[in-house]
Amino acid sequence: MEPNATPSDHFTEQERQRLRRLLDEDDIRKLAIAYAHSLDQGDLAPLGDILTDDICCHFGPYGEWQGLDCVIQNFEQVFLDLGGIPFTSMHAGSGHCIHFLDANNATGRRQLMDFMTTRLPKENPVMWLALYDEAYQRTDNGWRISSISVEFLWPERHISAEFSNKKFPSS
Repeated sequence: MEPNATPSDHFTEQERQRLRRLLDEDDIRKLAIAYAHSLDQGDLAPLGDILTDDICCHFGPYGEWQGLDCVIQNFEQVFLDLGGIPFTSMHAGSGHCIHFLDANNATGRRQLMDFMTTRLPKENPVMWLALYDEAYQRTDNGWRISSISVEFLWPERHISAEFSNKKFPSS
């Protein structure tokens, strides 16, 4: 670009496609953040705007959960089992990689560090280290999480047979 040149106000088709992909990635990452805050706060109503109605969840030692109503009911019980106080557990996620299958479907993997805030300072606050493998679907109401599989790595190892051979796509 020339020293005094300004970027064009017009995007190439390739740039438009890249912008669409970046906007979609941002929407999907916002779902993951909203999901974690909803769980940790104990306010599960937002899950209706985060998950599909037919969500399928594989939660290792916590079992298989099918459908939005089942997921909300089970998370309500987990929240009560943890004391019913907001932010007793904190789901810290990182390393969110997203792979688009097509314009309306994607998969993702993100890391989970689940902390218990009620433990004493001399105790280890880590409840779980795990990986989320998820599927995302574009709906009439935006992106939603349609499938969640959690592979628990520490302090107990609960991994599915599929996980042993599963590699996340690099693109």
